[in-house]
Amino acid sequence: MAKNIVLVCGAYHPNFSATGNCIRQIAREFARTGENVYVIGKSSDGLESNEVFEGQQLFTVTDARVRAFVKVRDIDKSRITGKVEVFCIKAFWAMRLLFSKTGMDEGLVLSYIKKLEQLSHIGIDAVLPCCMPIEAVKASYLFCKKNNIKLFPILYDRYSENVDFFRFSWNHKIKRKSAHRLEEQIFEYSTTTFFVDNWKDYFAKYTRDNVLRVEHPLVVHRVSKPRELECPTEINAIYQGEINHQMRPPQAMLTAFDTISKNDTDISLHVFASGNGVADVVQASEKNPVGIRFYGKVSKELADQYYDFANIQIILANRDKDIVSSKIFESVASGYPIIYFYFSEEEKSYELLRKYPLVLFVQQDKIDAQECDRIRKWMHTNRDKRVDFEFVRKAYADATPDLIVESTLKMIG
Repeated sequence: MAKNIVLVCGAYHPNFSATGNCIRQIAREFARTGENVYVIGKSSDGLESNEVFEGQQLFTVTDARVRAFVKVRDIDKSRITGKVEVFCIKAFWAMRLLFSKTGMDEGLVLSYIKKLEQLSHIGIDAVLPCCMPIEAVKASYLFCKKNNIKLFPILYDRYSENVDFFRFSWNHKIKRKSAHRLEEQIFEYSTTTFFVDNWKDYFAKYTRDNVLRVEHPLVVHRVSKPRELECPTEINAIYQGEINHQMRPPQAMLTAFDTISKNDTDISLHVFASGNGVADVVQASEKNPVGIRFYGKVSKELADQYYDFANIQIILANRDKDIVSSKIFESVASGYPIIYFYFSEEEKSYELLRKYPLVLFVQQDKIDAQECDRIRKWMHTNRDKRVDFEFVRKAYADATPDLIVESTLKMIG
């Protein structure tokens, strides 16, 4: 008999977050095995919705903070009054989160709980929330504990040990113990907690039997549907994801491709990104419009199609060496040549990519003319090479969605 599985996440279809994309692959696998799949995601337009997507019943939830930031997108920021209004909205919600006991958007927690309660009539067999957002995990825990339902948190991002989540180190120090207590309550109740490597030290310190290490479940075989890039060259390198001055800066990538493309017009860089570092990409593109092209942020489906057309995939390291980008697993699954701009060989991402036979490691603080020429020659040599998917599947066996799905179904019987 088919089980009723509910997955709870942040941004989902059509504008997937990194964790939303992970949940998508898990939901697909549950649907493939014949289970009834329900996904609760966070609204991107401030409105609640209900639709069928890839065999899943998809619901979105919203709250006052989500609606406020949707309003920010529509304000005319060219006017002084618009700029003031945007500042006031952002400042108000920053203060609300700063003075929240948990650091969370508690309104979003209540919205998730309300939607879970509305689904109670189906007879839920298991709830799988992902972190981030931590609000999804807290809401799922409170709902499952109240209704005696099995809970399977999937932990990608940290909470109690995440200083950035609390914005300031002094705020983190104040709220860390309370956040840790909540985590302990959640993990104590959970049937199984799935976690990735940046939680490994945490669970080594607080040993539990009901935890299982996994990876981002993105090593899946995808049918190629290429869409031509704007003004493609002979060799097209592509980057898609967050660009952030604090955690994932673009300067090394931009410097390298600015130099390379000026010396070799057969090579170009195509960037699909959002974040506070995007202005650097725009500036680089304006100075070198042929060699560096910026597309802004596009849907996941469209980005995948552009990826299928490109020759080379780019991954930017995170300054936090313990954080593994989900993009790594999508990239290795594609079989394409990868250029990884890293900070330190101690990064967990660096270690993971060493298993992949078609990767060039480029240290971000070593970008000079000689290094740029090494990158250029490597791209010419490897642009048409591909790694067989079966090799990737075996090398990254813990990064397939069936591991989480099979473990969950085994535990719910």
